[in-house]
Amino acid sequence: MIGIFDYTTLFTFLGTLCGILSIYFSMSGSLLYSLLCLMASGLFDSLDGTIARTKKNRSDFAKRYGVQLDSLSDVICFGAAPLFIGLAIAKDNMWLQVLCLIYLLTAISRLAWFNVDEEIRRTKETTARKYYTGLPVTPAALIFPTVYLLFHNFTDVFAYIYIASMIIVAIMQISKLKVPHLKGKGEIICVIYGIVLLGALIHFCM
Repeated sequence: MIGIFDYTTLFTFLGTLCGILSIYFSMSGSLLYSLLCLMASGLFDSLDGTIARTKKNRSDFAKRYGVQLDSLSDVICFGAAPLFIGLAIAKDNMWLQVLCLIYLLTAISRLAWFNVDEEIRRTKETTARKYYTGLPVTPAALIFPTVYLLFHNFTDVFAYIYIASMIIVAIMQISKLKVPHLKGKGEIICVIYGIVLLGALIHFCM
């Protein structure tokens, strides 16, 4: 059997399952559950690398496998899942749905660019990355639920606001914006914000 199925990849697979569930709930019209699954994917994605690095003496193949697996998972969780949420929100507006596709294309392009850039960087550097070029796809797990929380009651214009946020994120993903690699306190702040956001979504949107 090919593949690596141990605790170093467990969180990546769990995140992927949450991404698939997010797509399912979007197609079923359950937007809130879809967004909650998107947030769960973000949580697992933020932990999988840290968990994987706890294993000592990982082979170079295992490390490369983990990077590729994580990237493919990201396509589902932070590319396809937000797309289906956007399509569900746009409903019968064909033009808004077409605009949603732009987000998926930039997310895929961003991930492909990162994979190549990371391969090249690792041949030159052994230290951890200090910043990303362009907005990573993972913040979608907090950005889009936040937009939903703030604007879902604006029924007449909500679809336009939400799709506009997708386009803004899409542009940032392929921009040359320097985004710090959050770790330590930055990661803790994101987790705390995610917990607060989760509570707000359950309280105000269910």
